[in-house]
Amino acid sequence: MSEISTRQKLYPWLVVLACGMMACGSIGLCTIIMGSFYVPVSESLGVEESSVAFYMTIVCLGQAVGMPLAGRLVPKMNIAVHLTLINALQAAAVVVMALYGQVWMWYLSGAIIGVCMGFNTSVGLAIILGNWFSKKTGFAIGMAWAISSVINAIMSPVMTAIIQAVGWRIAYVFLGLFAAALMCLPTLCIIRLYPSQKGLLPYGHGEPDALEGEEALRGVSFRAAVPSVAFCLLILAMALIVMTTVTNQLFPTYAVSVGFTPAIGSMMVSAAFVCDIAFNPLIGWTCDKFGADKGVLMWTGVTILSFVVLSLSSASPVLACIGAGLNDSMYAVFGTGIAMLSLAMFGKKDYAKIYSLVPALGYLLGMFGLPILTKIYEVTGGFLSVWMVCLACDVVIALCVIFGMKLAQRMDHEPDPQALAEFRAGQSQAGVQHDAQ
Repeated sequence: MSEISTRQKLYPWLVVLACGMMACGSIGLCTIIMGSFYVPVSESLGVEESSVAFYMTIVCLGQAVGMPLAGRLVPKMNIAVHLTLINALQAAAVVVMALYGQVWMWYLSGAIIGVCMGFNTSVGLAIILGNWFSKKTGFAIGMAWAISSVINAIMSPVMTAIIQAVGWRIAYVFLGLFAAALMCLPTLCIIRLYPSQKGLLPYGHGEPDALEGEEALRGVSFRAAVPSVAFCLLILAMALIVMTTVTNQLFPTYAVSVGFTPAIGSMMVSAAFVCDIAFNPLIGWTCDKFGADKGVLMWTGVTILSFVVLSLSSASPVLACIGAGLNDSMYAVFGTGIAMLSLAMFGKKDYAKIYSLVPALGYLLGMFGLPILTKIYEVTGGFLSVWMVCLACDVVIALCVIFGMKLAQRMDHEPDPQALAEFRAGQSQAGVQHDAQ
C-alpha cells in the first residue's frame, strides 16, 4: 500500500482523535470537571454553592452567543492560527480563576469560556468532521464525543484528588494548562478545515455508498432554511432535548425521594456517564446506516423506554440504574444525532450557518428545563409526573423529526461553490501526489 493511500485511510481518524481531545479540553474540563470546584470555592469565599454554580448558566449563555458566530467564521478559518488562539484564550480564562476572590469574576470567565466553546465543541466539530468524511460522518462525530467522555471519566477523580492535595487555586492552574494542551496541540499539529490542506480527500471518497462531489455539497440556502417550518420544527425538537437532558442532575434527588441511599443516586449518574461513551458512536453509526431521521427516531424510542423503566423503578435500584443508563441516549442525540439530522435536512451548502443556530436557540429555549422539572416534582410530590412529562416531550420530538424531515426534503437544494472548489482542489492535489508515488 502506498504512503498516500495509507495516510488517506488513517489521517481522518487521527483528526477524529484530535477533535475528541479538543472537545474534552473545552466542554469536559471547563464544565463537567469544573463541578468539582463548586464546594471548595464556595466554602473558601463564604458564599452559597449556587452562587458559584451560576457560572454554568453564564457559560450556556456564552455558547448561545458563540455558536452562531462559529457557524459563520469557522468555515473561513485558518484552524492552526485562529482556533488555536481561541483555545488558548479559553484555557487562560480557567488559569486566572486561581487568582479570583469574588464570585462575579467567575461569571466573567464563564462568559469567555462559553463563547469559545461555541467554536470548539458541537458546531466546530460538526463542520470540521463533515469536511473530512464523505462516509461514516455520524460515526466519526460520535467517536469524537466518546473519546471526550473517556478522558472526562479519567479526569474527574484525578481532579478531585488534586484539589484535596494542593487546594483549589493550584488545581485551577493545573486544569487550565491541561485544557490548553488538549485543545491547542490538536489544532496546531493535526486538525485542518479541509483534507485538501493535507493533500488528502475526504474519508470514503470513491466508495460506492459515499456521498461526494457536487451531489454531496448540495443544500438549502441559509435565507431559505431559517424562516421555514422545517427549521422551526428542528429548533422545537432541540429545545425539548435540552429541556429533558437535565434529568441526570435530578437522579440523586429521585433516589432519595423514593427511599434509596445517596450512593444509589451516584450510581445512576455513573450509569448514564458510562452509557454515554457507547451511545455516541452507536448513534452516529445508526444515522449513517439508516439515515439521520430514522437514527434519531430509534434513539428517541430508547429514551421513551428509559422513562418507562424509571417510572417502574421506585422499588428497584437495579431498574433505576438501567433506566438512568438508557436515558443517556438523548444526550448522545443532542451531540451527534442533531448534527447529522441538520445535515440530512438542509444539506452542506450553508450547513455551518444553519446548524450553528440549532444548539444556540435550543440552549436559550430549553435552559429552563431544570427549574421547570424541579417545580413539577415539588408541586406533585413525586417523580412519576416528571418522567411522564419528559416522555411526552420525547413523543413531540419524534413528531418534529418526522414532519421536519418531510418538509425539508421538498425544499430546493443547491451546490455550495466554495466547498465544491475545495473538494476539487483536494481531488487534484491528491491525484498529483498519487502519481508521484
